[in-house]
Amino acid sequence: MTRKYQNTGLRKTQIIEAAKRIIIRHGSEHLTIRRMAKEVGITEGAIYRHFKSKKDILSFLVEHAEETLVGPVQRALVEGPPSLKNLQNVLKSHISGIEQRRGISFQVTAEIISLGDRKLNRQIAEVLKKYLQSLRELLAGGIQCGEVKKGLNLDDAAVSLFGVIQGLVNLWALSGYNFDLEKKFDRLWMLFLETVSTG
Repeated sequence: MTRKYQNTGLRKTQIIEAAKRIIIRHGSEHLTIRRMAKEVGITEGAIYRHFKSKKDILSFLVEHAEETLVGPVQRALVEGPPSLKNLQNVLKSHISGIEQRRGISFQVTAEIISLGDRKLNRQIAEVLKKYLQSLRELLAGGIQCGEVKKGLNLDDAAVSLFGVIQGLVNLWALSGYNFDLEKKFDRLWMLFLETVSTG
């Protein structure tokens, strides 16, 4: 079962990728050190050489969630025009990524909440705070270009968007992934536009 020692960075990546595969296939509640070791083909002791605990692994997965959630929105703020179309494209790319990875970021968030670990809770709360702030800034850009209503409460609008995506992903997962996530999002996006758009 045990493979030869590999570069620490490579081994950590293998373990994290194994954790993602387990969450996607079986759900975050089945993420255990034993299962990860078996997935990678190493001993449980080898896992502990790289990560102190399951919580340590979840912390790394939170960093991944930040890259996939916050990264695209922040890039859109820099690269694209401040428009509702730009915001829609960012959110659709999130939905596409969620479909490919079976909502892993949301599953990790749910697992962290269930653990009740304060440090992990603060870490995921910070990621979500950055995500909401980035959505808020994109909406603020929409106000500046005249596409978004001036009186709109940007904080509430950002939370609403996040709630739409999280709620949609939860329903999708509970249904056994048996509806088209992107089509459903498109319909919900149109409802959101009716609330925020000047046109």
